[in-house]
Amino acid sequence: MKKTITIAVPVLLILIGGGVGLKLTKFESGKPWVRMSGDTAALGPELVFQAGDAKSGLDRLRVEAVQAGKSAEIWSGSFPPSTRETEQKISLRPLPAGLSDGEVLIRITAVDRSWNGGNVMVLEKKMIIDTKPPRLTVLGGPHYVNQGGTGCVAFTSDEAPASSGIRVGDAEFAGFPVESGRILTFFALGSGVPTDVSFQAVAADAAGNRASVAFRPNVKKKAFRRDKVEITDRFLADVLPYFKERDAKLHGSDLEIFLTLNRDQRARDADRIRAICRETAPKMLWSGVFLRLPNSKPMARFGDERTYLYDGKEIDRQTHLGIDLAALANSRVPAANAGRVAFTGSLGIYGEAVILDHGLGVFSLYGHLSRIDVTAGQGVTRGATIGLTGSTGMAGGDHLHFSMIVQGVFVNPVEWWDEHWIRDNVTLKTK
Repeated sequence: MKKTITIAVPVLLILIGGGVGLKLTKFESGKPWVRMSGDTAALGPELVFQAGDAKSGLDRLRVEAVQAGKSAEIWSGSFPPSTRETEQKISLRPLPAGLSDGEVLIRITAVDRSWNGGNVMVLEKKMIIDTKPPRLTVLGGPHYVNQGGTGCVAFTSDEAPASSGIRVGDAEFAGFPVESGRILTFFALGSGVPTDVSFQAVAADAAGNRASVAFRPNVKKKAFRRDKVEITDRFLADVLPYFKERDAKLHGSDLEIFLTLNRDQRARDADRIRAICRETAPKMLWSGVFLRLPNSKPMARFGDERTYLYDGKEIDRQTHLGIDLAALANSRVPAANAGRVAFTGSLGIYGEAVILDHGLGVFSLYGHLSRIDVTAGQGVTRGATIGLTGSTGMAGGDHLHFSMIVQGVFVNPVEWWDEHWIRDNVTLKTK
């Protein structure tokens, strides 16, 4: 009799344990979860949501739209037993039958695989169906832009857009809301961009509806100077120590290191500058014409197509994206206009550099400095000293490399020094 009881106890414990396990896993009472993507009330061309159940798994989903007291199923689906999580993207264009623009209640019902008949979670959210794109109107005109230069266009939208700007070919330049309901954009026509490129004002509303309207500025073709730069052993001996001290990975002959810097480092610098220029003040911090380095002589121009020679043989080609200005050694460098310091420090081929944000995507860059007198985040006034000229970076002698940048694209600084250009292309369009 004792033996029978001894055997029965473990069996009973196993049965009890199995029952508890079934209760916890198969008959679990936890509800599945559902969440919708985005925090806007506007219902765009696509409804995106996630759902899941970590215990028994997700069984089925149902999406309904309730409008004017009527409910319509717009999607449903079931899932394999192993499904713990899913993301669904439901197209709403064209709108499902029975729905129209206006307020709607979206109801998402999720059911899991619990043996108690399935735990249910219902998510409801009031939203607005909006299928109409913004209506855009380009203001002013005629508009002008030089190849390698800057353009400025204002336009309006019949609704406040979530995003807006000007598209030049495949490049897009963000727009900024200004007074009187206008959207203002400074855009660039890069020196290598063809003059027949397309121009469009573009905008998207909170529901994701997109609109565009073409306009055609008068584009003036510019011829850029071709220049030859002879690289000598003396030049290499002068400039390479700056880079070797900062990058122990540089190896090879001096000429090989120079080519690595002139190609790869230059490209990395461009990426870094674009990243810096993504953050800009949403208003104009400057006014009037920009200053140039006083008592200076231009040594190299914007857009120069440089051919680099060594021992008389071509070794590389690059485009110069600024103006080199030479004055007395260690000359005081003034801020070209009012703004905020976006960057200070070592910047690859530009050496010790400062970048100022003037707002609305407009930046100025000061390279090869021997001393920096400002700090990141600091506000500066027009003409305030930001540092001294020098020969840091890829510089063969003391000078200032000055660049103007519009939303990450280098543009011709000469325009920004021109009082008439500022009046016609900035002042009159930003009033």
